[in-house]
Amino acid sequence: METRLPETGDSGEAAPADSPPAPSTSAASLLGTVTLLVNDTQVDVTRLIYMLYLDIEQQINRADTKAQITLSTSAILIGIMVNLGVGLDFKKPDGLTASDWLALLFYAVFIVAMCLAFGRGIAAAFPRAIRKASTSNHHPNLYFTGQIVSLTSEAYADLFCQQSNDAVKRSVLGQIHSKSLVLEAKLRNVRIGMTCLLIALAAWVLARAVLFLGSLGA
Repeated sequence: METRLPETGDSGEAAPADSPPAPSTSAASLLGTVTLLVNDTQVDVTRLIYMLYLDIEQQINRADTKAQITLSTSAILIGIMVNLGVGLDFKKPDGLTASDWLALLFYAVFIVAMCLAFGRGIAAAFPRAIRKASTSNHHPNLYFTGQIVSLTSEAYADLFCQQSNDAVKRSVLGQIHSKSLVLEAKLRNVRIGMTCLLIALAAWVLARAVLFLGSLGA
């Protein structure tokens, strides 16, 4: 009787007869076939929620940075104006000329725009995007710091551990919605503040230009 030996690999070890093929780890196998539709592709919802949450946090940080730039630039412009002065002689014997009155008009626009820029910059740092409800929340968002600190550490740990997966997702999504409201309020204040800052800068440049041209005409 002829005896057949099991097949061996390159290392000399016997390979099992019904061994499954080695899984492919190429990029094509991870992404699927070229004919696979996006609608048929499985999506990691947890990762998507995390990415959305992180993106909103980064946008809030960028909005805060823009608000700080608006406030610092406004302070620099006011400092320049104070150091240079208005450039007008109110003790002229003949009174103010037409160019002086026009410069005063631009200075008035500058002051109003600077006040608005300051106000919007401060509002961007402390936005009131969400109105607090007077009634107690029977289903608190366990990711919201205002409701976390209202509980003891033991009560918070118990409530968090007793949540279902769906409740955790809803809590995170609720926090994402709240942060989106805050982000929109910040961006709106930043946009208006930067627009007012540009108007103030343009008004100050025009006022100095009018004074300079008036001095040449005199």
